[in-house]
Amino acid sequence: MGDAGDDNLARLKRAYQAWDACKGGDCSMWHALVDDDIRLNPIGGTETGLEFTQPGKGRERLAAYLDTLRGAWTMRHFQPEAFVAEGELVAMFGQASWTYNATGKTATVAIAHLWRFENGKAVEWTEIFDGAAAAAAARP
Repeated sequence: MGDAGDDNLARLKRAYQAWDACKGGDCSMWHALVDDDIRLNPIGGTETGLEFTQPGKGRERLAAYLDTLRGAWTMRHFQPEAFVAEGELVAMFGQASWTYNATGKTATVAIAHLWRFENGKAVEWTEIFDGAAAAAAARP
């Protein structure tokens, strides 16, 4: 992996550390990483509590995604466990725990984020997690 790939990985590790430390209270670390036209590919669903996990494009869509997530859910922790990087691609595998505010139920799920960078900016992000466990926490 070259210098650009090393830098992308290092910046992602710092962003995840900050995300967990602030428990989702600040999103600036994500906005600093992404290109204006970032493509979002969350794999979630349309069940109650997961409506925001729809694909989209652009910085505004990312902001809406994060705002809706943080409005409906409260982060307990977000813990990356492993990173795999090759060139401009970085994958993060970890565990996330969020409480759905309307029910008070918590979902702790395995999670993977797949990132693609170009010229030092993230141009694509895919999120994969156990949507069934999250939807169960959102059900009364």
